[in-house]
Amino acid sequence: MSINLKQWIGLSLATFLLLIIVNLALPALFLVLNVPSFSISFGAFWLLRWENTATGTSVQFDLTFLLAIAIVFALAVVLNKRLKRR
Repeated sequence: MSINLKQWIGLSLATFLLLIIVNLALPALFLVLNVPSFSISFGAFWLLRWENTATGTSVQFDLTFLLAIAIVFALAVVLNKRLKRR
């Protein structure tokens, strides 16, 4: 079973860019909703850190984790399409 590399890379890139766009829109949404500080993490691995204080706000994203999510998602989609064709 061979995976179409071009399709996998294209889907990974599209998913990664979509995740970045979503993450760029999050700070505006968090500011409007006045969301308190929080972090989305899995032990030592974190995806998002949002800090909302009286002096200002900050947001940090782990792009490596976002890229890993995009790659795994694209691989699952490509493999699912392959298995459905059989």
